[in-house]
Amino acid sequence: MTAPDPGTVTDLLRRTAFADRVEHARRRSELPWEPWPPAAAAPSHDTGAALWNVLHLGLRPDHRPDPALVPRLAALGLTDGTGAPGRWEVTAFRGLLAARDRPGAARAGAGDVYIGEDSLRFVDTILRARPTGRALDVGCGSGITTCALALGCAEVTGADLQRSCVEATTLSAVLNGLDDRVRAWHGDFFRDYTPDAPLNCVVANLPYVPVPPALRYSPAGDGGPDGLDLNRRLLRRAADLLDPRDGLLVTRFQSLGDASGPLLLPDIEAFAKEAGHDVTVVADGRTVPEVRAALTALHALRHNPGLTAGDVLAAVDAHMRRFEQPHYFACGMISRSGGTGVVTFTDLSGALTLDDTLTAARDAPDDASGAALQLYRGRALDLPDGFWELGTADDVAAPERRLPALLGTLAEAGADGVTGRDLAAEVFADRFTADPIRARALFVTTELMAGCLADAGLVEGGAAR
Repeated sequence: MTAPDPGTVTDLLRRTAFADRVEHARRRSELPWEPWPPAAAAPSHDTGAALWNVLHLGLRPDHRPDPALVPRLAALGLTDGTGAPGRWEVTAFRGLLAARDRPGAARAGAGDVYIGEDSLRFVDTILRARPTGRALDVGCGSGITTCALALGCAEVTGADLQRSCVEATTLSAVLNGLDDRVRAWHGDFFRDYTPDAPLNCVVANLPYVPVPPALRYSPAGDGGPDGLDLNRRLLRRAADLLDPRDGLLVTRFQSLGDASGPLLLPDIEAFAKEAGHDVTVVADGRTVPEVRAALTALHALRHNPGLTAGDVLAAVDAHMRRFEQPHYFACGMISRSGGTGVVTFTDLSGALTLDDTLTAARDAPDDASGAALQLYRGRALDLPDGFWELGTADDVAAPERRLPALLGTLAEAGADGVTGRDLAAEVFADRFTADPIRARALFVTTELMAGCLADAGLVEGGAAR
């Protein structure tokens, strides 16, 4: 295989359409927010395909780039000296490249760099907000949001407490050809960072996981007992960081909450009033605390080797119950200076919840099952943040395969009905027995199916018990 003159690695990735290959694979997977789509079939004698393999998932050890390219890639940590996968793996979204630690890397701090579904949604939020001027990305992580800022901002600082995140942000800026606009800063933002002049934009996708004090957890996710410690601290600092005439605060956060909205809303309202900002908060996803608990337990296992999976899950469940909140929201926030302190909250998550009582509808329309399945297949493409870290394609397909059992259980419940939570536990009892943590992904897909059944006229939903 004869490779073209590589020039810079940035030029090489652009010429071989690396970002386009990632987006193509994402579209073929039908998962619009999947950060790490599986490789699509590609010609075996193609520079771009070889780079896709070694930089993205590294699944084919026999499919390596031309040896002439290896030193350039190895210098950035993208390959080892033989052309095999290196320290970093690379994905793309909206044409932006981003690097994270390759899972399983035997290195201190490995796993601190995170790119999840929420990262991609946050990039979209930033691009919609169209920030300009001088910007700061608090908790820059992989640098994908820092680079999104740099598309419109003249000067961007990516700040993170984790050195590996600062290194990843620096690499991502280089890969995108934005290193002339991006500066990575390592340190404790809340204690040590002071800009030399007011900023035009601050963005943050801070750790938001509610972690029990007795459990160890990655700093990349630990948001304190209720998950909101760092977001509250940012709101208290934001007014002093931003230009009062031309200031923009953009965040993504997750929060426990109830029917009135996330627990963070009162803090946002206090910030808006103090800073004179008008704020919009949009919840684009919602699940139950047990799903968040399962995901937390899954990630906590490697940090608590002396505990069993059951011990960790029980500890997180007990901790989440303390807050007595029925929902766990995923939200985006855009806050602009020059306002009157108005906060608008919009909940775009489904109206039907897992705790609503479901009953089989009388006189269901003809072919209502077919209509419900069609709705489900469409809506399942946009599952809540974190689902794919906990669930699999089997968990998406399961409610469709067991639809007769779901409908039968609803019919047997009669006029008393059954909650979506109990419906999932009964129909998928075998899955919950086999894997109590990962089976909770079925709460998400069962709730989704219940909403589709209701919209198709097969099910009626009442108030939560």
